[in-house]
Amino acid sequence: MKAWIAGAALALAAAPGAASAQDGAKLDCISGAASPELKAALGTAMAGSADKAGYDSLFGRFSEVVDSCAAEHGIGDEFKAEYFNYGLARIARDWLTGEIAKASLSTGPVDKALDFGIDGTNPDLANDMNEDQIMAIVAAYQEAGVDVEAVDQAVWEKVGAYAAATSLYWSNRRKLTP
Repeated sequence: MKAWIAGAALALAAAPGAASAQDGAKLDCISGAASPELKAALGTAMAGSADKAGYDSLFGRFSEVVDSCAAEHGIGDEFKAEYFNYGLARIARDWLTGEIAKASLSTGPVDKALDFGIDGTNPDLANDMNEDQIMAIVAAYQEAGVDVEAVDQAVWEKVGAYAAATSLYWSNRRKLTP
């Protein structure tokens, strides 16, 4: 009886970790399966500087990656849109982080200002950022020692795109990992 109880306790203790590992694989699949070229094209498109004529082809290629990962991880049709949006947001977010880093900036001040993160409030920016949110980002960069007047407008646009992608990322991640 003791062995059965101990075995049951171990199984229960391991269950959250197993589920977490499955969630990690599910969440990592799209980003891992997409080619670097596809990731760069998606990042460019999400930043608003891509050739709009190629969008259908681009998103068709991305849909193939999403469909493959959804099949591999048992994502049903009821969550397919969230999975697509999550993958797109994650790839755009990662790409934008790299682009912003090229300008010697971190995305940390944005995450702090808008309370993005696993335990954050993760505001919904689907309807754009409001003036208070924009000013909070600027203040966070100033607190980090950035001369905000010296930052190029193109970089600020990427910072805004990063905030939008991160909002989408967290919103859809929560729907996929209840």
